[in-house]
Amino acid sequence: MLTFVNVKKHYQGKAGEVQALDGLSFAMEREESLVLIGPSGCGKSTALLLAAGLLEADEGSILIEGRQYTAPRLGTGLILQDYGLLPWKTVFENAALGLRIRKLPRAPREEQTREILEQVGLADFASNYPGELSGGMRQRLALARALALDVDLLLMDEPLSALDLELRETLQDLLLTLWRSRGYSQLIVTHSIDEAVYLGQRILVMGPRPGTLVAELLNPLAGSSGYRSSSEFFAKATQLRTLLLDTGDSDGVQ
Repeated sequence: MLTFVNVKKHYQGKAGEVQALDGLSFAMEREESLVLIGPSGCGKSTALLLAAGLLEADEGSILIEGRQYTAPRLGTGLILQDYGLLPWKTVFENAALGLRIRKLPRAPREEQTREILEQVGLADFASNYPGELSGGMRQRLALARALALDVDLLLMDEPLSALDLELRETLQDLLLTLWRSRGYSQLIVTHSIDEAVYLGQRILVMGPRPGTLVAELLNPLAGSSGYRSSSEFFAKATQLRTLLLDTGDSDGVQ
């Protein structure tokens, strides 16, 4: 579904050139839930923006279903940490925004919007504004807006980082439910070990900047019933923590 081949990316910072990624390579399968984790500043978010077509690689190739894109792709959804909601638009209008930009006729646009708001539990708040919602509800709205577009690839950058533990776990379950029911591929950037182990069928570990992969962890029990409280979950989290410590820099990883 998504392939990075020896991708390099540099930024021009105030103190000079900064290399964010140095030869990042990985392949993501269709309908896979893949997690990217690593220390702060290792290039995780840069990789996500490259996959979304919002940045261009300096070297290497990024392919989606075997094809290179020079601009954002219609089938790719992106959810950033700040949600990107428009405060002057209602919940319904925010959820329908992408469909409206694509000029979908009104009747199917409204039908798809109502359907996704129902799925994320916001149907009763369609007339409210983002400022009237809790943090968890705003996160669900950002998810609804992306999924209303019927994407086959969903990219998420620390989507639940600002939420408390109980709400975070509830929304992790929602992410898994929607992923299974809709059959898209999802790439999740996180700094949380527990979140990575719960959501990622595979977990890719990045080392300190300039970012490249240092380890891959298979996690076939991801999202299964009772996994969070199992000995297998604890063992996998411990294994991942060890891999992160072995990079020599676990700053920003929880």
